[in-house]
Amino acid sequence: ICDRKRRGVINLIGHPRDSNWHEVHQEAARVIAKGRKNCKFKAEQRKHRRGKFHAEAIGYSHGGGHMIPANTKHSSRHLAVLQGILANKSIKRLSGMANSAYKRFCPAMYADYAKNSADLHRWDPQLRRNFPKSVFAGTTVNFGPQTVTDIHVDFRNTASGCCAVTNAGPFDSSKGGELVLWNLGLIIRFPPGCTILFPSALISHSNLPIQTGEERYSITQYSAAALTRFVENGYRNDADIMREGNQQAIEALKARRSARWQEGLQKFRIW
Repeated sequence: ICDRKRRGVINLIGHPRDSNWHEVHQEAARVIAKGRKNCKFKAEQRKHRRGKFHAEAIGYSHGGGHMIPANTKHSSRHLAVLQGILANKSIKRLSGMANSAYKRFCPAMYADYAKNSADLHRWDPQLRRNFPKSVFAGTTVNFGPQTVTDIHVDFRNTASGCCAVTNAGPFDSSKGGELVLWNLGLIIRFPPGCTILFPSALISHSNLPIQTGEERYSITQYSAAALTRFVENGYRNDADIMREGNQQAIEALKARRSARWQEGLQKFRIW
């Protein structure tokens, strides 16, 4: 889905040419459902600004309490569950498809994420990789059991990049679970096992309800905008540069801020 200047904004990734793909996303749904039963979620993980469903993020991030890029923190119980989910073959295939689609349809964004990931892992090799070949820093497992998001914007994500949303679960996609892109006035059917790549930091989005008794799960992959800024600043925060008081560095920071939206537009592929 392109804008009037033919910039690709939304990428709808269907099932690959695999006659057994239904088994892949069905197995992923079973693994996530089992994981939910083995977790003890806090209140803020059951009801949050994105909706009323169980969710937990894993990977590394910056901002939201982190003074420098760092791994997400978990109880030993939840970490074991999350690592088990990420190690599942079907989950790996879903993630791999999203990563490959990102590289194919959003090459400039992918290259930017790949470079940022490589730079950060040289800076700190202990940063967690959810999947060996993935360029995304974070993964949120939406445990449902009815993952239906409220209207929201993922304002901490990179605006000049995409979030990859892959869904699964026993639900009828002709009767619910559609992705609603409010700024664009679009409602997109979203079958299990499919992935949608879109700039979730720019577009208000939500899901339509699914039917009573159905279940819907999803995995989202993304990178925080603060990670990119940290690398661009020479592994420092904006506040560090301002506090140090080096006028040349401050002017360079201001120039990067002013140019960021124009540089970001250039990362959207022209079709």
